[in-house]
Order: sequence, then C-alpha cells, then structure tokens
Amino acid sequence: MKRLILACALALPLAACKEDDDVTASGPDPDACNASQYQSLVGRDEAAVAEAGIEPGQKARIFGPGDVLTMDYRSDRINVELDAAGEVVRVYCG
Repeated sequence: MKRLILACALALPLAACKEDDDVTASGPDPDACNASQYQSLVGRDEAAVAEAGIEPGQKARIFGPGDVLTMDYRSDRINVELDAAGEVVRVYCG
C-alpha cells in the first residue's frame, strides 16, 4: 500500500507537466516588437533612433553602458543598446 501511494505521489507531478505542443514547437515570437525593421540603426547615433520614431517608454528602452535596467522580459518591447559613444550596437526585443 505504501508503495502504491509513493508511486502515485511521484507520478502526479509528471501528469501535471503536459507539454503544450503549439507553444513548445514554435516558442515565443523572436520579433514580436518588430526589431528586424530597425536593424539599419546599428552603427548610427541616438538621434537616428528618435528619427525612426523610437521613443523611450513602456514599449521601448534606449540604454547604454552602465544604465540600470529591469530584468523582466517583454516580447513586445524594443530595446536599443548604445555604446559609450552613443552609437547603436544592438536592436532587439525583450
């Protein structure tokens, strides 16, 4: 009887781990924030970012070295990373 209870206790968490094929197969959209359309900004200065219509806010972050950022991941937020000279080094979602 104890073995049956133990076997059920061990099997219960596995039953709860049912894999959702749709989410696992495709994963989150890596370009949900449309960062691909802004890749031409890489190598340009921060003024070009503003000209492209990207303004810091809830759905956009523009940051440089040493800036403090939250670690939350938001697929709909565009991130523009600047180097110490103020040039864009990376544009990505997150």
